[in-house]
Amino acid sequence: MTYKQALAYLYDLERLGIKLGLSNIKRLLELLGNPGQGLRAIHIAGTNGKGSTAAFISSILKEAGYKVGLYTSPHLTDFRERITINGRQIPREKVAQLLAKIKPHITKMAAEAGIGHPTFFEVATAMAFSYFEEEKVDFTVLEVGLGGRLDATNVVEPLISVITNSGYDHMDMLGSEITFIAREHAGIIKREGLVITAAGGEALEVIKEVCQKQKARLYQVGRDIRHESLGSNWEGQFFNVNPTRSKASALNTMRQGAPRGIKGIFSEFDNLKIPLLGRYQLANACCAIAAVEALKFHHIPISHENIRRGLERIRWPGRFELVWRSPLVILDGAHNQPAAKQLKQSLWKFKKGRLILVIGILKDKEIERIVQELAPLAFKVLVTAPKTSRAARPEDIYKVAVKYNRNVAVVRDVEAAVRQALTEAKEDNIICVTGSLYTVGEARQFFHDFKDGFPGN
Repeated sequence: MTYKQALAYLYDLERLGIKLGLSNIKRLLELLGNPGQGLRAIHIAGTNGKGSTAAFISSILKEAGYKVGLYTSPHLTDFRERITINGRQIPREKVAQLLAKIKPHITKMAAEAGIGHPTFFEVATAMAFSYFEEEKVDFTVLEVGLGGRLDATNVVEPLISVITNSGYDHMDMLGSEITFIAREHAGIIKREGLVITAAGGEALEVIKEVCQKQKARLYQVGRDIRHESLGSNWEGQFFNVNPTRSKASALNTMRQGAPRGIKGIFSEFDNLKIPLLGRYQLANACCAIAAVEALKFHHIPISHENIRRGLERIRWPGRFELVWRSPLVILDGAHNQPAAKQLKQSLWKFKKGRLILVIGILKDKEIERIVQELAPLAFKVLVTAPKTSRAARPEDIYKVAVKYNRNVAVVRDVEAAVRQALTEAKEDNIICVTGSLYTVGEARQFFHDFKDGFPGN
């Protein structure tokens, strides 16, 4: 089996859709010899920010000298982005090799009574577990695909469980109330486990309740670990965690190059830096700091300097990512209302000229809630569609967008929409491509071809 054949087979499985439940993945892993049973995992659920939090944790553990497997979804431009070890994507030949090994078991399961055909995500999860076991990773950082309780990744017994937040998304599968969604996320909490969360309100109350029932220890961002922004520029953000001094004093420390630090669960210092923009990333960074500090309960100490370097060296594209400077072009995969609201706040902070919005959304998302957050900000809105069967028709987005902005046009192809935005934009304008990571991935590939103007190269 070649890599091209493997991808064709995998993507054909998408026709099966999303199926929540653990029976399929447990049976598939059993047939494969139960890869993943011995993995030391950090498991991350939440509506938004779980991928960024996973990437922060992975980067910190890598800086500490560990071999770290990272499993995330979806990818931007290459399937192999989903399965990495210390930032290196799984090799093409390994994808083909693993799928050739898994495929006979898929065929066997499809013929078994009472067992369903494994889905794309279930097969990818089995592939990741098999690869990480073969490579003998020290840690595995797992991002939940959808929900938590019935997600295919929820077969591990993690060292740490992280729930970034709970907001409105996938309500057709997780429930229409925040409490329902939070309960699905809280399904990753294990008996006597360690739990980190940045959730608030009703979601937090649900998480507290589950922790109490499971006799799990809970650490909260906002209570046990707090952050204070020191400012930001296009290179990144500076912040304190649980600051013990004034903002002015911390800024003076930063200028003088004095010793710096954080206060998390156990320790304190100030002036951390992350290269990711968007204020919401500070809460994600705090989740990651708390998670790696909590490893001390498993007798795994991570030094302050490893935390600092790991935060500074993270790469996590497609999340308020600057890819062009004149005009400013920002890519952000906001795909639900909470993420769109966070994106709106970040755009207001940096907005200095007219905004041109390029937006393509998946049809199973709440299009109106996303559009109503973002369309009023823009001078012009270009609605488009990424190349996936899950994409909403541009005409359907158009019908919503014109209610919030009079200057809306349909451009059916993402690349064509980006080209039109670049043609119409002035040097002091901002172009924001958003609505889905699928849309962002196609736009990012377009800019990647312009190597001289693409800061990521």
